[in-house]
Amino acid sequence: KLLREEHREQQNKKEEEENVEMTPGFFPVSDGAKQLIDEANLLLRQGADSDSKIEALENLIGIDHPDILPTIELALNDEDPVVREVALDAIMNINSEEVVPIVVKALDDPEPDLRLVSLDALMDVKSASINDALQKAMKDESEEVREGVMDLLFISENPAALPTIKTAFTDSSPAIREGALMCIEDIRDKGAVDILIYDGMLSDYEDVREASKEALEFITDEEFETYDEAKAWWNKNRDSFEF
Repeated sequence: KLLREEHREQQNKKEEEENVEMTPGFFPVSDGAKQLIDEANLLLRQGADSDSKIEALENLIGIDHPDILPTIELALNDEDPVVREVALDAIMNINSEEVVPIVVKALDDPEPDLRLVSLDALMDVKSASINDALQKAMKDESEEVREGVMDLLFISENPAALPTIKTAFTDSSPAIREGALMCIEDIRDKGAVDILIYDGMLSDYEDVREASKEALEFITDEEFETYDEAKAWWNKNRDSFEF
């Protein structure tokens, strides 16, 4: 009897795990939400006045579902920056990699404030696809937008963004290079150590070389005099190293 009960418990656990894997990330939107999406889409396509479009887009805030994204993309073409801003407000809590193409589009906005705001939609997106948007933002002419990338990554501590942090090590702004080093210290991933050694300690910028050495010593609790010494230690200990 005990064996049967144990077997039943194992089967139930297995079924629960399978159900979790099969559960979609998003359930279908309600009929009411679908109607709000259709109304906003129609007003945008008909070229309604700004107040009507803004009100319709405000009705999408809180739906937090990828089904609104085609409408948001359409709104980002609007000539009124307030319409575009409200459209971005509606995607802030979707938390899916499906928002990445929308943010990439928003990074072409003529208003630097809106380009900056769009990055917030990536806060809880853990997919490596966020680098499509972040790398584009790192090329922005506005230093404030580039600093916004560092602010985002400092808060999110997202290992998926390591390629963008690596790019920031080469930024012309000392503040952004410093921000990148602050970000990487808090990422518990061996890829972060790789970047500190192979990019940071070999950087063309003295500030990056010095800070990378300090960050590496902080993370590993070791002391290194040279790049070769750090590289040799890491090659020996990488596989067994634990944060």
